[in-house]
Amino acid sequence: MTKKFFWKDPYLTRLDTHITSVKDTNITAEETIIFAFSGGQESDYGTIGNSRVLQARTEGREVVYTLENDHGLKPGDQVSMTIDWERRYKLMRLHFAAEI
Repeated sequence: MTKKFFWKDPYLTRLDTHITSVKDTNITAEETIIFAFSGGQESDYGTIGNSRVLQARTEGREVVYTLENDHGLKPGDQVSMTIDWERRYKLMRLHFAAEI
């Protein structure tokens, strides 16, 4: 199960974590700060290692990320995960306004 740090601290913009699975261009990580589409709120844009995240989705309790073809990652690799903070902050404000 992916530990979702975006629920605990939505202001985190960088996280060091480990890859837990790789299947072609789809990967999972031990922990994440990259929000996956849910409840009508769009996914974050970000990077894992040196690869851009093309899609983020939930599958059960896991968050699965689709990366570029040449990501070169394997299970156990330590990676840095980053988000596009400007986009995240705009989405947070939009989501809050919609709730009101």
